Amino acid sequence: MADSRTKNTKRNMISGLVQQMINILLPFVTRTLILYQLGEEYQGLSSLFTSILQVLNLTDLGFSSAVVYILYKPIAEHDNQAVCAIMEYFKKIYRIIGLAVLSLGIILMPFLPYLIKGSYPDDINIYLLYFIYLTNSVISYWLFAYKSALLNAMQRMDIVNNISTVTRAVMYLFQILVLILFSNYYTYIIFLPIATILNNILLEILSKKYFPEFLPNGVIPDDTRKALIKQVRGIFINRIGDVARNGADSIFLSSLIGLTAVAVYNNYFYVYTAVYGISLVIANSMAASVGNSIAKESIDKNYNDLCKFTFIFSWFTGWCTVCLCCLYQPFMLIWMRGDMHLLLSNLDMILFCIYFYAITMNNIRNQYLNGAGLYWELRLWYILEAVGNIVLNYLLGKFFGITGILLATLITIVLFNFISRNHVLFQYYFKRSIKEFYFQHIFYIIITTIGCVLTYFICSFVSFNGIIGLLSKMAICMVIPNILFLGAYFRTNKFQESVLFINTTFQVF
Repeated sequence: MADSRTKNTKRNMISGLVQQMINILLPFVTRTLILYQLGEEYQGLSSLFTSILQVLNLTDLGFSSAVVYILYKPIAEHDNQAVCAIMEYFKKIYRIIGLAVLSLGIILMPFLPYLIKGSYPDDINIYLLYFIYLTNSVISYWLFAYKSALLNAMQRMDIVNNISTVTRAVMYLFQILVLILFSNYYTYIIFLPIATILNNILLEILSKKYFPEFLPNGVIPDDTRKALIKQVRGIFINRIGDVARNGADSIFLSSLIGLTAVAVYNNYFYVYTAVYGISLVIANSMAASVGNSIAKESIDKNYNDLCKFTFIFSWFTGWCTVCLCCLYQPFMLIWMRGDMHLLLSNLDMILFCIYFYAITMNNIRNQYLNGAGLYWELRLWYILEAVGNIVLNYLLGKFFGITGILLATLITIVLFNFISRNHVLFQYYFKRSIKEFYFQHIFYIIITTIGCVLTYFICSFVSFNGIIGLLSKMAICMVIPNILFLGAYFRTNKFQESVLFINTTFQVF
């Protein structure tokens, strides 16, 4: 069983990384073409509408995550009838959610101008553009999207990832082509709902091919429905916190400062999400395996696994943070063709690096929270994170602009995400002292900070500009922090355990 979990994790990880590479490279080309040919306000509109739809998608209520959690047990027990009944229930719920998103989206349309401070492109009908984004979101609920939850619970996220990789690659290539040929934003954005339709149809076809025994039919028992609803209530509150952190930033920037500020912020956020997405792929590829382990293995084993995986992540996250710290501004200077008004200050850049480290180090911990189904136990902290982030976004954003938005995010991540969620996990699942876990994190933070300062100092001696300077600093980032990490961690037990785990993982297959 452990070998099976390892195989599935590796398969999911590889497919997810391939998908992430596509999601990094091709969107980078499209963003660059939009900025160069159309202007930053178009990019700002795209970010604003995406953020609005993130808020509207709260009507999902977290059913996707809750269903994956509820499916773990019947799948492990080979109860196909229960799985089919849950899928039927989920299918009906998603139809209702799609209708709710459409209704709320239409109600919001008259208020769009109030969410944009200053001007927006004269040749754009913001209502039509917004409706295309809204249509894309609704389609995702109405066309077989529930099948992704089944594949996730079956530890076959590689299928979902591969479908997404193909459809999004085709979409981006067509978008790049029409931007080059026509420089028209409408023809660019219309491929978004087309790709969603294709993605969900392929999802239905392949899910039937690999798991024909799981067709949505039947009625779920009352106890399963009650358990599902309880999990949904907790996850929904969690989603409020995530949306308040990730979706509200662009909305506040647009209403308080303007679309150009949204574009500048989201260019940095794009680089952040590109690196963060890789770490998230690694963590999410383990999700079903962690859920299966929690269902079948001892608490002590799962605690040791958490510490081991956290150590591995600390090395990866620490190295990525060092790279961001040293390469962010040189890369942005090249990308923005030396236009300084499209660059953030060094202080804001450093805050983005801290933001990346703070949120990424939670990814492994989150897999154990999800696998243990502790959504309801976290409900109060989800609410505090959402309210705190919204209030701080407004207050700090109004007085300090982008710096205030970043500070608001960091404060809520540390107080209501990192600290609170760790305590809930240890109180309700591991039921042991959390001190050892915190001491490990403090040690990792110290080593990462030293790595950032040392590598940045060495990079400051690079006198070249442009691509040559960026590549020189990149080479330094490849070597210096990893030597430091190796010297700091080599003699620790976690290092030895992690090396053994990695060697075993890559020997599978």
